[in-house]
Amino acid sequence: MHTADILVLVGYFVVILIAGFWFTRESANGLRSYFLGENKERWWMLACSGSATNYSIDGTVWNISMLMVLGMASWWTTLVWWMPNAVILMVFSAIWIRRTGAMTAADLNTVRFGKDRGAQAARIGFAVLITVFSIAQLCMSYVVLHKFAVIFGATKDVTLGGMSISGGHVAAMFVVGSTGLYVLFGGFRGVVLTDFIQNVLMLIVSFMIGWICFNQYDGPSLDAALNHGTVTTEYWKSLAYKPHPDLGVFANSSYKDWQDFAGAALAFSVVGMIGCFGGAGGRYGEQRYLAAKNAKQAAWQAALWQFLAIPRWVVTAGLAFLAFTYFRETTVINADPDAVYPLFTNSDLLKPGMRGLVIATLAAAYMSTFSAEVNAAASIIVHDIWQPLFEHDRENAKGNMYASYAATFLLVGGSMICGYLFVENSSLNALWSWMLGGLITCVVVPLALRWYWGRMNGWGFAAGCVVGIVPSLMMLSKQFTPKDAWVHVIPNNVITYSILILSLVTCTVVSYATSPVESEHVDKFYRRVRPFGFWSGIRERALASDEPANAPLNLRLIPINIIVGLVASYSLYMSIVYFMGRWFTEGAISFGIFLACALTLYFTWFKTLPEE
Repeated sequence: MHTADILVLVGYFVVILIAGFWFTRESANGLRSYFLGENKERWWMLACSGSATNYSIDGTVWNISMLMVLGMASWWTTLVWWMPNAVILMVFSAIWIRRTGAMTAADLNTVRFGKDRGAQAARIGFAVLITVFSIAQLCMSYVVLHKFAVIFGATKDVTLGGMSISGGHVAAMFVVGSTGLYVLFGGFRGVVLTDFIQNVLMLIVSFMIGWICFNQYDGPSLDAALNHGTVTTEYWKSLAYKPHPDLGVFANSSYKDWQDFAGAALAFSVVGMIGCFGGAGGRYGEQRYLAAKNAKQAAWQAALWQFLAIPRWVVTAGLAFLAFTYFRETTVINADPDAVYPLFTNSDLLKPGMRGLVIATLAAAYMSTFSAEVNAAASIIVHDIWQPLFEHDRENAKGNMYASYAATFLLVGGSMICGYLFVENSSLNALWSWMLGGLITCVVVPLALRWYWGRMNGWGFAAGCVVGIVPSLMMLSKQFTPKDAWVHVIPNNVITYSILILSLVTCTVVSYATSPVESEHVDKFYRRVRPFGFWSGIRERALASDEPANAPLNLRLIPINIIVGLVASYSLYMSIVYFMGRWFTEGAISFGIFLACALTLYFTWFKTLPEE
């Protein structure tokens, strides 16, 4: 790298490390300070933090690949969780989360189910599962870091402790380990500040990347390049749902399973839509909303969080189109769409200093995701596993801070081990598919039911979470077993639907077979949150009390705001892809639809938000 690139990188890491360590003393004041910043953070900084966290390297690489492989029909895959989830959070879910007053996503179970043995089982069982999911999420970052390291030339084997390890693994382990250090000492306030700095950097550099990409192709050359195999430009641009899409040259790549779009995408979308109504994902999402000053600011935060995703789609579209035109031999002819981001970063398209900025942005995207995941997962391990089992739920017990450090080491070490195994035996797409279709599927039904069904109790929640572990592990085993093993006979979408059905039945049967939640706890939850759904009996009893209750949300406006919000989100992001593809008419139409929806939401959503 040029000296200017090195200076840019050194300057970036110095600023980030100082910001992280600056809050070491304040973060040590207690767990609420360490994990929620004592609810003192500004809502727009929390939104920037959340946006930076979602701007992950692994997710961006996957989005680029999906756009290349499926074309504009890849928008159907965004029904998997995050796109509708952001709108539902903005409309009502973020308000509910903040009203609970909990410290972590798992702690919500204590607020909802009380403190009996069933509630403890729900709290600990969910904490264990979500910790495993967090390690898998961190593992994805490791896989992408290894990909970048190899393309940048880290291929020489290194001997460590008598073992020969490739340079790509050594580089990935070094980055993971060093990032874990600043998370360890900075706590939540350090994470939010560094995420804000990183979000500003990512905003600037993302548009710089988009501009560089935009100037490497013209309309006719891009239209011609989109033809590959039997795929035509018109087919690639079509938004129509295709049950069995033509993948062209990608039909034999690691993305070949998307030829069964009706099976894979539909199963993932069902999981995602259930998950959207269950909160913010059970990890760092809840943490950001629980840290808001009040419910109204939590809703504002959700809306801004969605809007700040614009730079990610500039990069996604720009690099996807650059892959078709500039890096065609590797990414299209050799069917390796995951390679375009590292190829661009290592190319001569970037002048001295620019490469340093792009690498700093990649580091920012990685560090923000990694730090948020580790901080949120560590908070769950300490508050929902360690405290109830070893500290009798004492929030400021001396051992809690040491436990948080140990939890961080566990997460970092676990991500290294799992990342190594997946690099050697699987792929990014396979890992992502298992996480969505197998692991997270175990918890989406219980997460949703706890908000809408008053009769659900802690035992039902816990049982509904753990019943899907075995089929989920069956899906994972496909990555490490021969192709003729019996488990490969069962399609992944069948396993996904089986987990959902098992979870729903188990939640229902176990909840009815055990005692309901004590009225003291469930009534308090209802008065605080004011959820809608199946709360008959509880609603009347809770509101008959002399205790104060929050106002309910306007139920008639909620479906309107969800629909308008979804149209606004899709039209905004799709307009970016159209403009980057030089299809200006389609881009202008999409952006016009977004503006109309935004104006509608000002009156139907923004003006109607409750204070608390």
